This record gives sequence, C-alpha cells and structure tokens, in this order.
Amino acid sequence: MATRALINIVERQEGRSFSKLLEPSAIHTQIYKHYDGYPEGLGVTLANYLQGYEILNGIPNNHQGPIANGIGCLAAQLVSYIKDEPGNIYLQPPQDRDWEDYVYYIWIKENSRIMISIFNYDDVCIYVGDCESLIEKYEYNDR
Repeated sequence: MATRALINIVERQEGRSFSKLLEPSAIHTQIYKHYDGYPEGLGVTLANYLQGYEILNGIPNNHQGPIANGIGCLAAQLVSYIKDEPGNIYLQPPQDRDWEDYVYYIWIKENSRIMISIFNYDDVCIYVGDCESLIEKYEYNDR
C-alpha cells in the first residue's frame, strides 16, 4: 500500500497562515508522490535537501551554498532531486487533496528561511517550522 503525498510549493505572503490548507489557486507548483510520503521519509528528504537554500532574485557571482533564482527555479531543482526514475513523482496542475495521506507546503520568500507545513489525512496540521526542526522531529534515530 502506498503512502501518497502532495508537495505544494507556495510563495509566503503577509497574513497567510502556515497552518491552514490553501486553495489550489495559491499554489505555484504541485508535485504528487505515490510512495513513502510520510514525514519520516518524504518530510526528512525534503528538509535535508532544502536546508540552507537561499532564494534570490538573480544569480550572484562567487556565491557559495545552494541557491535558487526564485520560486520556479527552486521547484525545478526540487523535482530534479526527487525524480530519479519513471513513476512515483508527477507534476500536476494544483488541485485540492483527494486521497493523499499527507500534504506538504514548502513556503518560499526571497531572502527568507524556507518553512514547511505538513497536514495529515484528516487535514490537521501536524508540523510547521524550518527544515532543521523538521529533521530534528522526524528523522529516525535508533540509538
């Protein structure tokens, strides 16, 4: 059985709550993931990849560390990172949750820290925070 998830990449805006589901029209890019969408899997994968990213307007010379030239550039880089074979990962027009177990929002704002929200199958927000805190909360540690 698959643990399906939606990954929504959205622009942070003043007055928009991190802990409420958004209308599809507010979503820049939506990615459907068919398998392993639970926070300990997909959540940690997203956070590990996105931590330390800088969202800029333009690409500076001699910059060190991961950067994206705006929200579209970050979305393309993220798809390139998580899509490694046919199936499992799909781009789709933004739409409401259907039968997905989890919904992720990746909140993007130029020159600001990336934030992530996670909603469970009951549309309850189970996480809001930065990448580092998500890793700390959900990364499996058997020690």
